[in-house]
Amino acid sequence: MSALARWAMVGGLLTALAGTGGYLLTATEAPPTDAEVRSDLLATIRAAAPRERLEREIASALDRDAPEEAEEYLEVADLIGVPVDPALRQRWTEETSGWNAAMRAAKRAALGFATGEGEDAVGVAAALASDLTVVGDVRDLAGEASKMAKGEAVDELTVGLSIAGVALTAGTVMTAGSALPAKAGLSLTKLARRTGKLTAKFQAELGGIVLRAVDMPAFRRAVAGIPWYRMDELATAAGRHAARVDGASIRRTMASLGEIGAATSPARTLSVLRHVDGVTDLRNAERAAKLLGKPVSGALRLTGRTLLGVAAGAVTLSITAIGAIVAAVAGTLSFLMGALVALSIARRGFRAVRWLFRNSVGRLFRPHPTPVG
Repeated sequence: MSALARWAMVGGLLTALAGTGGYLLTATEAPPTDAEVRSDLLATIRAAAPRERLEREIASALDRDAPEEAEEYLEVADLIGVPVDPALRQRWTEETSGWNAAMRAAKRAALGFATGEGEDAVGVAAALASDLTVVGDVRDLAGEASKMAKGEAVDELTVGLSIAGVALTAGTVMTAGSALPAKAGLSLTKLARRTGKLTAKFQAELGGIVLRAVDMPAFRRAVAGIPWYRMDELATAAGRHAARVDGASIRRTMASLGEIGAATSPARTLSVLRHVDGVTDLRNAERAAKLLGKPVSGALRLTGRTLLGVAAGAVTLSITAIGAIVAAVAGTLSFLMGALVALSIARRGFRAVRWLFRNSVGRLFRPHPTPVG
């Protein structure tokens, strides 16, 4: 065996043992408590939100006629105990009260109910009022059925979410409301997609979940020949098809969104979704929302996805544990490589010995031909 192979095997074995031991030690450590995670979240927010930045963001939001966004920053200031210029608070109060606030709310409520879209709390509430019933789902299905009839491209994710929404509406009734968080989460997801608040990564992952649960070809056949304006017939066809939907995975994902909405508000959930790139992020956002409450949306505006990483500390492997796993794998590979080198050398040595045997010792025992004389 060569020195290189010997060192690879010994070093690899020791590294693998050390890595495995390190992982076992870190794996037995207790995960951080809710209080510890919340403390880490607050420290992260404080580092990203000095008073100067908070006041600048509040003023900018008010200048853009976005008092809801300004409120998010004010809540973050209160959460971490940062004093804000009283003049900014007074300006926000004036923007959110009186005739101007009433007119803004009325206009956004009408738009939200009619189109299923909304930006502020009032608009979102109105949009969800139609979508939490079967009306919103059938409205969206009618729009996509019209495209089918015209031979246009169909938004399969919207169709899938709407069919799942019909199924969850029925489930909410059948289970006396236990499916309501999932239904609320699904309605928020549709609203987030319409208003451009779903990230491309989360949308792609969600599309896979939905389309695995909903048989799109079967639904196309079910609505074939139904005029797009016959919403009653579309609702009936969607109801029959929804009864066959396997919605367990959709329900789990949407329930997380519903929990975020319960801990914050529907409008704040849309803001949170801007930072979610997948189901794992969604779970972390749910944890952060439960620990911080309504200010989580403003905190995410200020910290970005960093906050989700901090929330993930309670549910993911630590850096030390990951390093231990990498060491164990690398050590095992090193040992195997050394063993392969040693085996290759041994095979070459065996062949050399066999050749020598055949051409020296073996020749003594071979019969020699008798000379003809």
